[in-house]
Amino acid sequence: MKRFLAGFVAGGIGLLVLAVLVAQLGVVDVRADAAMPGWFGGWFSAAVHKSVRRQAASVARFAPATEAEVIAGGKLFVNDCVGCHSEPGKPASDFGATFYPPAPQLAQEGTKYTEEEIFWIAKHGIRRTGMSAQTGSYSDEKLRSLAAFIYRMENLPPNIAAAIHEKTEGTGAPPEPQK
Repeated sequence: MKRFLAGFVAGGIGLLVLAVLVAQLGVVDVRADAAMPGWFGGWFSAAVHKSVRRQAASVARFAPATEAEVIAGGKLFVNDCVGCHSEPGKPASDFGATFYPPAPQLAQEGTKYTEEEIFWIAKHGIRRTGMSAQTGSYSDEKLRSLAAFIYRMENLPPNIAAAIHEKTEGTGAPPEPQK
């Protein structure tokens, strides 16, 4: 039993020394213009998902979103998020693909997160990605409506999809010049 424990400890120390050596020698490829190794992409994605799930557990469960909340979230998404995450019914975002890891193309791929998890991500961001914390830019109410839209984006009823693209008064758009 002592030999087993000694081997286990020696193996652990060996792995730790190897990890420090790899980091210190700079042999890890950190280029953003190189393809991410499949094993790393899978590991990173799983780690992010598990972390978001654990941390978002503190977010109180949302009541079902109203149609108006989903429309408001859709307008916010179309105005502020499509540059990275693509717009429903349009091609994937070329700009979003430049991030490392690439920004999820929510309009094409959907999401595996719950509404509360989407809210948490939008509020706090994800470190070492292009997703910055939005807590200083938007109120919790706006982030909640954004999460409601993103969660439902793949299955929007036609009336909601049309309402998102309708111009409303007070949008800041300049009035049409009169001829």
